Amino acid sequence: MKIPEILSPAGNPEKLEFALRYGADAVYLAGENFGLRSAAGNFSRKELAEAVERVKASDKKIYVTANIFPRNPDLKPMAEYFGFLNEIKVDAVIVSDLGAFNILKKEAPGIRAHISVQANNLNYAEVLAWQELGASRIILARELSFTEIREIRQKCPGIELEIFVHGAICMSYSGRCMMSNYLTGRDPNRGDCSQPCRWSYTLVEEKRPGENIDVIEDDRGTYIFNSKDLCSIRELHRFIEIGIESFKIEGRMKSSYYAAVTAFAYKKEAENYVKDPANYKFDETVYQELENVSHREYTDGFYFPDGGINQNYKTSSYASGKSYAGYVREINGNKALVSVKATLKIGDVVEVLTPGGSRGNVAVKGIQDNKMIEQTHTKNFEDYLLTVETTAPITPYSILRK
Repeated sequence: MKIPEILSPAGNPEKLEFALRYGADAVYLAGENFGLRSAAGNFSRKELAEAVERVKASDKKIYVTANIFPRNPDLKPMAEYFGFLNEIKVDAVIVSDLGAFNILKKEAPGIRAHISVQANNLNYAEVLAWQELGASRIILARELSFTEIREIRQKCPGIELEIFVHGAICMSYSGRCMMSNYLTGRDPNRGDCSQPCRWSYTLVEEKRPGENIDVIEDDRGTYIFNSKDLCSIRELHRFIEIGIESFKIEGRMKSSYYAAVTAFAYKKEAENYVKDPANYKFDETVYQELENVSHREYTDGFYFPDGGINQNYKTSSYASGKSYAGYVREINGNKALVSVKATLKIGDVVEVLTPGGSRGNVAVKGIQDNKMIEQTHTKNFEDYLLTVETTAPITPYSILRK
């Protein structure tokens, strides 16, 4: 039995590096145009070429998103862009529009086409139609149930299937929403969603303008459009059993810490199942890792409808079991150059997670920033040279958290 691909978000070069080091088999990212996360940082053309070299050197794969719904003025620049992606030899381009798909096939015949979740791939007839047109992979809609996905897999054996297994869920069909455009002028279908579905709302009756009607779960309002976050880790083995090729983690706008921990958790659990399916038992420590990253309350989403309600009416806030304190850039004996993301003080003992999966503690014995100091600065977090004692071997890109 083959371990499915763990496909991680890479919103910028740093996140890409963390995803690769912590278990991702492939990454997806965007250039400066045509992707649906315009605020993610994204990659210049120079950075895209460098990313391809970095990923290929790790014997992994790189997919570029170009899944906006293009308008007429986008078509010529898109054709030129696809030609560039063909030159640097990315592994696949993710598109949602039939016109963009045809341009890709013409301008970049050597690149595989993956059909985005934005295309609302909901049934096997549609999957087969895309296959006949030359698509290599279909990213199935989050709104499908496990039973429907299993039937699609049975009826479409000749094409790769990808599903989202973790991350934010949109309140509209796989992102095809006009709410942001209507309220703020920022078009989610062109990469600029302001996420108004996460805001707090009250109701106003037509004949009582200015009179707010409370529909509240707490004194701040009710988040009537706010979904919980998808987390499929407990049911991952069921999707492996039916032959899904790729497990996708949402989150190009989330942190490097998130990219690392989610890749680590899903890779570890997939390996846990594949090595001995007959005696498989879910590893609760893996679920705890996912509790340690910033997230909303988790749900099985639409895959397993009996899993409970998907809406979170109480709050739009995030929770996290542990806070990200930074990561190790370099290590030399008991000296560690650390990119600090939270305040650290002499005497602090923080947990370390290494790219190899080792855990332990790190005690901060000294902090140097040109001179010896008692704690890191609370603003403008930067690199500090720390004197440390550790219970686990630490390597570059080891994560510190508390």
